[in-house]
Amino acid sequence: MKEGEAPKSFLMDMTWQEFKQAAGPHAVVVIPLGSAELEGAHLPVGVDTIAAEGVARMLAGLENVIIAPTIPIGYSKWFLPYPGTISLEQETLLSLLRDYCLSLVRHGIKRIVFLNSHRGNNAAVEVTAHGLIDAHQIKVGMLNLWKLANDLISGQDIISEGRFTHAGEIMTSVIMALRPETVVSREIKAGQVRSPEGSAFRCRNSLGDAELNGVVQTLYLDIRQITDTGVMGDPTTASAEKGRRVLELLAAYARQYLSEFARL
Repeated sequence: MKEGEAPKSFLMDMTWQEFKQAAGPHAVVVIPLGSAELEGAHLPVGVDTIAAEGVARMLAGLENVIIAPTIPIGYSKWFLPYPGTISLEQETLLSLLRDYCLSLVRHGIKRIVFLNSHRGNNAAVEVTAHGLIDAHQIKVGMLNLWKLANDLISGQDIISEGRFTHAGEIMTSVIMALRPETVVSREIKAGQVRSPEGSAFRCRNSLGDAELNGVVQTLYLDIRQITDTGVMGDPTTASAEKGRRVLELLAAYARQYLSEFARL
């Protein structure tokens, strides 16, 4: 690095010597983690990956933070009936995450944070994290982007829906801000989660959350019983400006989280 130049943030842009220098005792490696799955007729299948990479770029330049290569495919098996979905088996994803992280640990990294935009990846991240902690006594964290977005917009006049929904206003707004050319505007339509006909169960999403008598538990169904399009909310009021505001909230919180994490 030349005198006066800012240090590089992205691992793939570094030489091995630059990475060795960056991998100090308080270095935090951020691993963006996404998916390829059904996201409605108006959004690309890479929504989760686009979002994770978009937030990661907003973290460039943060002290002690190294942004590692994105893992663009995760566990989305329940969406496989719909074309374009690509899913790893849980065992494959676990092996991938473990091998990826062990390479970093070998080179002295003691702090890893997954920037995860797909809930289907949570189980593999959790198992990987506890294995690394047990074997190597490192620190592992995870930022769940869409859950975080849902929490951060609460009480703010940004999103008309008022909460996160799959392929709904938040997701659509974020992609309008990051990759507007991928949005098929004429296909933006509201959708809803279907529940079993004649049943007292009320499904909330495609992941199995279902309400019965006011209590939410789990009911696993074929995705085709739940949605025809992947839209489980109302994206019709989405906009790039709303997306930028959501991204700013996400990045601001992520910076706070990573700064605190580096001190652990």
